[in-house]
Amino acid sequence: MDKLKIGIIGFGGMGHFHAACYAKRPDSQLAAVADIRPEQLTGKALEINIGTGAACDMSSVHAYTSADEMLAAEKLDLVSICLPTDLHAAYAIKALEAGCHVLCEKPMSRHLKEADAEIKAVHRTGRRLMIAQCLRFWPCYEKLATVYRSGALGRLLLLSMRRVSPCPGWGGAETWFKDGRRSGGALLDMHIHDTDFTNHLLGVPKAVVTTGAPYATGAIDNAVTQYLYDGGVAVMAETSWSYGGGFVMSFCAIFEQGTLEMGYKDSDLWLLRPGEKPLKMELPAGDGYAREIDYFITCIQTGVEPERCLPFSTRETMRIAFAEEKSALAGGKAVKL
Repeated sequence: MDKLKIGIIGFGGMGHFHAACYAKRPDSQLAAVADIRPEQLTGKALEINIGTGAACDMSSVHAYTSADEMLAAEKLDLVSICLPTDLHAAYAIKALEAGCHVLCEKPMSRHLKEADAEIKAVHRTGRRLMIAQCLRFWPCYEKLATVYRSGALGRLLLLSMRRVSPCPGWGGAETWFKDGRRSGGALLDMHIHDTDFTNHLLGVPKAVVTTGAPYATGAIDNAVTQYLYDGGVAVMAETSWSYGGGFVMSFCAIFEQGTLEMGYKDSDLWLLRPGEKPLKMELPAGDGYAREIDYFITCIQTGVEPERCLPFSTRETMRIAFAEEKSALAGGKAVKL
């Protein structure tokens, strides 16, 4: 089988992560990267909130300072979009129309109408699009979903999630993260992970109640959301870009017959039962970034839709997130979906 030729648009921290994941696959070849900043094309590693992006061997990779030039010059099978949020939709559509399958970093776009345009482009071109909502593939969260759907611990009673960090600073003081009009603030850039996992696990809630207010970016950077579902399950998520420590993500899922907790004392997943010794759960190797890429490439190779992370599903995640924003701006008023 010929190797899949890969392109990456946006070669910052996440672009390096994607490149490192592709490099581990013998069936893939990073053929081209594009970034408007020439200094980003040298292959250096970048520090971001989840660690250091891997340094990349660029000796055989074609480098461009224009994504349009790259798409016109290269015959690519798959393109990763690792750009600022407000550019996701435009370049995802360009790559689809150039005949490429597309893996686009989250969130799908900055506005819902742009997400709808991406979905139309998928139907128009016959190419596949997956949004990199990595929690759907992260081993701890994947295990939680498996336990929930199997009923192995009985009914889910409460799910609480936390995702906090300082405001992202890589890229300099002018970084696009700090412009809420571009990033959507912590609510759309970081909290979107927990919103998406809630949607993935339980579906669209009947309503959301979010407390928070515009802060450093001019968007919602500190918030707590309650997702309202029928059946009595309590679901909430907390986010902040004002946290004084480093990046932290955790969850606690309380079932009738036990609790699954990540962040109980480390980043592993633990099963907790009253009167019993905590049990560390066995999980598959790898992180959500590598696993989502592996999954999407398998879908491309086998000609199937990425059912675990379809564009309409991640479009619905955005609809929930915008309802959260509306609720926060209304002082915590419930917003129906």
